[in-house]
Amino acid sequence: MIRNYDFNILLGGIFCKMNFYNVFISIFTLFAIGITGYLARKSNLIGREMADNIPKLITEITLPAMIISSMQLPFSQDRVEDIKLILLISVGGYLFQYIIAWFLPGMIGMAKSPDKGIYQFMMMFSNVSFMGFPVLAAIFGQVSVFYGAIYNLPFNLLVLTLGVYMIKGGREKLTVKDFLTPGLISTLAGLLFFFLRIELPVILMKPLVLLGDLTTPLSMLFIGASLSGIDIRNTLTKGRLFVVSLFRLVIIPIGLLLILRNFISDDLIRGIPVILNAMPVAAFCAILAKEYNSNVDLASEGIFLTTLFSMFTIPLIVWIYTVI
Repeated sequence: MIRNYDFNILLGGIFCKMNFYNVFISIFTLFAIGITGYLARKSNLIGREMADNIPKLITEITLPAMIISSMQLPFSQDRVEDIKLILLISVGGYLFQYIIAWFLPGMIGMAKSPDKGIYQFMMMFSNVSFMGFPVLAAIFGQVSVFYGAIYNLPFNLLVLTLGVYMIKGGREKLTVKDFLTPGLISTLAGLLFFFLRIELPVILMKPLVLLGDLTTPLSMLFIGASLSGIDIRNTLTKGRLFVVSLFRLVIIPIGLLLILRNFISDDLIRGIPVILNAMPVAAFCAILAKEYNSNVDLASEGIFLTTLFSMFTIPLIVWIYTVI
């Protein structure tokens, strides 16, 4: 376990020497890939058919590869208690977000709208694996990525079940087939390998890692391409998305921080959930909206705004974390 004095030394070095530079660069890099996707779609380098096929490529190939490869982590008995704690916090964090997601549509006048599920998804699921891990590494160091991967396990289980149900707007009940998705199956396989201490051979890990590494750029390219048909100036006038951004980027992470500081003494274990929940809307919002014929424009607009604002709010949350 990382103790408080290690964390304080680490943060001191970061804030004195980096001034959030690495954090900003991590976020800007993803945003730049999104802009590339936007320009490529505008110039037709990415055609409509190609753009439409990217979500299926991600959900059925690159994401499962990323999940399995990221869960090839060294098992240590000393980490078991920390793993249990971070999983418990993760479950509690998603419950906290689900409560907010339940009430938010009514707060913004969308309780009876067919887009209600999109807004709920935005509240429930942040960009943990695509953006969260690089930001964690920039703030806390590489050791935090292990715990971040553990924290992310409920995301892999929920986004392809409850998340899909939300995107569908509750129009269809979940069936067994909805649970047997490539992402969920790969998560269960990764868990099995982890607890049985099965280490995949290099001949398998190399292609899995390379395929998994495609997930983030493909997701951001798709988001950018999806925005090509959207009036960005009009997006900036949508008050409901500003409310979503406020909750997603500020209220949820600060709320978790205020709750966790009363129960968790370890700075690293407490900091990981706060930072990961300060991420913008998950790229899966647009990917699944496309997959299930929901409002992909609204989903892409929410991702665009929260990603844009997160370039400023994530450093703010990190600063608040250090002073509270």
